[in-house]
This record gives sequence, C-alpha cells and structure tokens, in this order.
Amino acid sequence: MRIRTVVTICAFLVFGGLPAARPAIVHAQDAMKSAMMTFAFDLHEGMKRSTLTPQQKEQVRNDLRALREAHQSGDRRAAFRAMRNFHQILDSGAFQPQDQQRIKQDLQNLRNARKESGGGGGMGGMR
Repeated sequence: MRIRTVVTICAFLVFGGLPAARPAIVHAQDAMKSAMMTFAFDLHEGMKRSTLTPQQKEQVRNDLRALREAHQSGDRRAAFRAMRNFHQILDSGAFQPQDQQRIKQDLQNLRNARKESGGGGGMGGMR
C-alpha cells in the first residue's frame, strides 16, 4: 500500500504540480523573447535613420549579439555592459528623438521581462 501512495504522490508532483507552474514560466520566457525581438527590431529601424558611424553600427551589432548571448547564458555582467553601451550610444545624439525614446522604452521592457522571468535585478541599475 505504501508504494502505491508514493507513486501517487510522485505522479501528482510530476504531472499535477508542474502544469500550474509551467504557464507562468512559459509566459515569462515568451515575454522575454518578445521584448528582445521588439528591441532588436526597433534598434535596427532606428539605426537606419541614425547618424551612427560604421564603427558605432558595428559596436551596436556586437552589443546586441552579446545581450542575446547573455540572456541565454545568464551572464549578468555581459548583459549589464551591453545595456550600458546601448544607453551611451542612445545618449550620443546619433538617433532621432522618437527612435531614442522607443529604444529606451524597449530597454526598460527588457529589464521588466528579465525580472518577471526570475532574472532578478541584474540589469535594474541601469537608467
């Protein structure tokens, strides 16, 4: 009789307990992916209208790549560096004001999605 009870409890935990937690995890991952895609798109569009030098454009592409990798690996330092670099280039005056505002909002949305996904405040210290 004990084995049946243990099996029932294990089955509940594996099959019954996880579905309740799974939607929250999936939602947080989807929110993070969506925020990253929106940021990348808006950044790309803003770069088209910007006065960035070729070297700055290359730096932006490298930082975007680093940010994506940091989110996948959980490397908070790399994410922080990339976010700092994005803010510096946004504040350089090379972007149109509307693009600058949109991209800064995207960065904030990324931070919020990161916190929601359990990533904590690793990027919360940024503007």
